[in-house]
Amino acid sequence: MNLSWIKIKNKIKKISILVFAYSFFVILGDLIYSNFGNIKDINYNCFQFYNLTSNEKKYHYYDLKKNCTATESSKTVVPYNVYTDENGYRYSGKSRKNINKNILFVGDSQTYGYGVKYEDSFSGIIERSLSKYEIYNLAVPSYGIRMYLKSIEDFYNKNKKATHIFLTLDMTDVIDASFRWHNVDSFETPVIKSHRAVKEVDGWDKIKGSNFKGIRLLTFYTRNFLRSIKKNFLINGNKNEDAALKSDIANFTYEKINKENTTFLTDESFNLSLMYIDQYFGKISNLAKINNTELYLVIFPWPENLIHGQKIFNWENYASKICKKHQCKKVINLFKDFENIKKNNTNWKKLIYIDDDIHLKKYGNSILANKILNEVTFN
Repeated sequence: MNLSWIKIKNKIKKISILVFAYSFFVILGDLIYSNFGNIKDINYNCFQFYNLTSNEKKYHYYDLKKNCTATESSKTVVPYNVYTDENGYRYSGKSRKNINKNILFVGDSQTYGYGVKYEDSFSGIIERSLSKYEIYNLAVPSYGIRMYLKSIEDFYNKNKKATHIFLTLDMTDVIDASFRWHNVDSFETPVIKSHRAVKEVDGWDKIKGSNFKGIRLLTFYTRNFLRSIKKNFLINGNKNEDAALKSDIANFTYEKINKENTTFLTDESFNLSLMYIDQYFGKISNLAKINNTELYLVIFPWPENLIHGQKIFNWENYASKICKKHQCKKVINLFKDFENIKKNNTNWKKLIYIDDDIHLKKYGNSILANKILNEVTFN
C-alpha cells in the first residue's frame, strides 16, 4: 500500500475520533446544561390559542400569554424582544405604577408595535414622555373592532380606570369586521370560525423540547445575528421597493370593489363591515363615557393610500363621520403628515414603513406619537 495513502487514512481516522469525541462531550454537556441549568424555553412569540366548539361547529380565539418574554423577527426587520405583563399586555418590561391615570392604546399589529422594539412603538415613545401616566397597550396583531371592545371591557372589569383611550382604526379592520371575527351566543368572546391546528408532539419532539437547549439557544442567537447583519448591511434598499404598495385589503379606497381586484370584499360585505365598525365603535364610545374616559380615534395611511389616493372611498371622512356620530373626543389624523413626508422625501416609504411591509418603522411611530402628544391635553 502506498505510504502517503496510509498517512491520509491515519489522519482521517484521527480527525474522525476528534470529531466524535468533541460531539460526544458537546451533547453530554448540553444534556447536563439543559436538565440542571436554569434555562427558560425559547419563545418566538407570546401568542396562546384556545379551541372552542358550539353546536358541533369549531371556533378559536387567541390572546397574549401573561408574563411572557419572546424574540420576534421577520425577513426585513432586526429581531426584537417582546415582554408581556401579568395581564398579558405588551409593555416595556419595567415595573408598573399602581395609579388611576392610565392611558389605553387599542388596535391590532400597528398599535401592538409589530416590527419594532416596544420603546420604538408609538405607545412606548409616549410612555417615556408622560411619566405621570401608566401606559397599557391592549393591542394584539390581527384583532378587529369586536376584540377591541372585548379588550377594553376586560380592562375595566379589572377595576381599573383610564383617562384616555386611543383606538387605531386600520384598513384591515374592514376585513376583520365581516370576515374574521364573529360573535357566537355560546361564547363570551368573539371567535374565528375554525379550530387552530395544533401540531401533535411526538416522542422525539418531547426529547428535543427538554434537551439540547444549549444548541438550540446558540442556533437561535446565531440566526438572529445573521438576520441583523443582513438587514443592516446586505439588503439592497431598492429591492422590492414597490412590493407593499398595493394590496387587495386597502385598495377599496382607490378602486371599485370587484372580483378582479379583491379576494375578500363584495359591495355587500364591505357595507356590512362599515356597519359593524360603526356599531362597535359606538359601544366603545358608550363604555368610555360611562367610565369618564376620553376616546380618540387614530388613523394613518398605508403606502398605497399615499400613492393612489382615496378617490373611491375616503377613509378620513369615514373616521370623522363615526367620531362625530358617537361623540369621540377627536380624530388623530396622520394622512396629511405622511403626505408631507412623501412630498419632501424621495425615500419616504423607507423612512416611514418597514421594508416590504405596511407597518411603521421607528420614525413613523415617532411622527404618530408626537402628533398625539401635540394634539391632546395631558394634565
